[in-house]
Amino acid sequence: MLRQTFDTTTSALVTQNALAEDLNVLALLDWDHLPYELSQPGCGYRMSLLRGEDSDQALGILRHSENAPDILIVDEDFFGSPEAAADICMQIRRAQPDARIIAIESEMWEGESVLAELGLCNETLPANATKRQILEKLRALN
Repeated sequence: MLRQTFDTTTSALVTQNALAEDLNVLALLDWDHLPYELSQPGCGYRMSLLRGEDSDQALGILRHSENAPDILIVDEDFFGSPEAAADICMQIRRAQPDARIIAIESEMWEGESVLAELGLCNETLPANATKRQILEKLRALN
């Protein structure tokens, strides 16, 4: 039996998942709801969303970020065309070869993925991917 008292005034609460490291996920998408829905405490992911279609901005953020993303979710239409997305993903692969990429197919070329054909992504999702499908792919890569 413990018979010693402890001062808890400087203690910090430790949650169940405190030791689990969150994955840093960067989404290059135009979907505003993803960061909120996928960044709930304890879900295991820190989701960031990059909006806009500026490839220089996207690459600049990746180069200068302190915590390189573990996983990138790239909409093949994000930079205007699947070919432009492939060019950016090639540059990302050169700079961060360990980053895992999930491609979301182009709405115009549904059923085909330029990133997958070129071997630039680890997983693909359909253009109308749901939150559940995205979570399944994130878990598959973890």
